[in-house]
Amino acid sequence: MSYFDRVRDLLGFEILRRHAAAGEHISAFIDDELSVDEREQVAAQFALDPSVQQRVRNLRAVDTLVHQALEPPSVPNADACIQGALSADVSGLPVAQPKPRVPTAVIASVGLIVTAGVAFVGLRRRGLV
Repeated sequence: MSYFDRVRDLLGFEILRRHAAAGEHISAFIDDELSVDEREQVAAQFALDPSVQQRVRNLRAVDTLVHQALEPPSVPNADACIQGALSADVSGLPVAQPKPRVPTAVIASVGLIVTAGVAFVGLRRRGLV
């Protein structure tokens, strides 16, 4: 292995170490775990690298989704719902007109007439009427 290969390998490992440290700094930056001075230094470094800025945006979006998923569902206050319904202004709403209903006696009469007609036709076919 030549001298240049060793230098390249060492530089590559250094770049990997810096990249891992940058990932830790990004996570600490997002979670507000840095001191004010460290936060300013990291923010200045991040401002120069668009790929890191995109990683910060992506990690913040994931962080927001995780926090939303872990929140318990909100249950509305029953008293507030009732008060809101009682205090609602319904004067502007259209009033539903009741549909006209056919009286039950009319329906029964039509049924009786149809039944009598069918019976009469049946009796006539048999020659009884």
